Amino acid sequence: MKDHQFILVDYLVKHFSGTLSQTDLQSLQKIFEDDPTLRDQWEKYISQGVKSSDAQFWSNLDLDQARTKILTYEPTRSAIRSVSNARIRNLQIYVGIAASLLIFIGIALFVNLSDRDKQIVADQVYHYKNDVLPGGQKATLTLSNGQTVELSQEQATLREQHGEQLRITDGQLYYKPNSAQAELATLKNTLTVPASGFYRMVLPDGTKVWVNSASELSYPLAFGKSIRKVELRGEAYFEVAHEKNRPFLVSTAHGDIKVLGTAFNLRAYNSAASNVTLINGSIQLTNKNKTTKQIIPGQKVEFDGHDMRISQANIEKEIAWQQGYFYFEHDRIQDIMEQLARWYDIHVIYQGPITKKTFGGSISRSVSLAEALELIKRGAGVEFTIDKKTVTVNKNK
Repeated sequence: MKDHQFILVDYLVKHFSGTLSQTDLQSLQKIFEDDPTLRDQWEKYISQGVKSSDAQFWSNLDLDQARTKILTYEPTRSAIRSVSNARIRNLQIYVGIAASLLIFIGIALFVNLSDRDKQIVADQVYHYKNDVLPGGQKATLTLSNGQTVELSQEQATLREQHGEQLRITDGQLYYKPNSAQAELATLKNTLTVPASGFYRMVLPDGTKVWVNSASELSYPLAFGKSIRKVELRGEAYFEVAHEKNRPFLVSTAHGDIKVLGTAFNLRAYNSAASNVTLINGSIQLTNKNKTTKQIIPGQKVEFDGHDMRISQANIEKEIAWQQGYFYFEHDRIQDIMEQLARWYDIHVIYQGPITKKTFGGSISRSVSLAEALELIKRGAGVEFTIDKKTVTVNKNK
């Protein structure tokens, strides 16, 4: 039985490194016939186990050395307890096959993955070199004293200077107003959302904000008496709490948006221009040249430091990210890949002439990168390769 377990480990390593041959499969069938319980363990492991797309890692595992160590040494309970609870939960899937040896492999794999990007996984369907998982809800909050806190969906309560309370509930950051302390208006927080992330929050005045990937929002712990001002770099969707005598101002690199109570999407990355789309209410836009325009719901303004261009907006397209999907409408491949680059945190390379063909359609932001690329390439006339987090775009021949 022990020999069969050790042989099964060899085949598992071959499976994950992509070197399992037809002869190996025949040998496996014989092992399963001799001991049907090993078939169950094999299937459970390959379906639930931690998988590595790095064949070199699996190929470099020294199983002979591991066997020698394990046959002469049995880990103590205290040694096993020293592994974190999270790791033990993941390593339990190894124990049913060959306990000590698989724990050795498991620890080696976790050490290896600690230096790797956990978004990179094996591609099981589309035959890319690897796949990349989609982004999720995550951000970093910089408090007024410079301390940084990693945010996720887990419930938590934080405290700022002067006892201001911040809490995370249902994956959303809330501020408990404390208007009695005027000094709070001089204290700033900054919410930084990395590539492959997004986050939701409610500002001290009740304004709701959805912050997209690779974006940064700065705001005071309490707004002043005459104006509510925040600063945005990146993209965010705002539902502004209505206050007739205290307008809400969003400052960007290309201009300021002034509102009373409304919903709008603002994209203000460090590119040639920004744009704002009004969903309802009213906004006034002032660019760096002090030119001012007011738009009505359903309109979109592209603006930089000099010009402003008003057009009719496709509301569904502009706020699709906030609803959890990509929406493309006659979009160039460069614009499509720019959105994917932020959500999957990838680097995009174009090889050869860039196609002029445009693409339309919608894709859930919950799918893996490989699935998204497969959907796009059918209509955009391109081919893709994935190498870790680098995607190469080739025009179809």
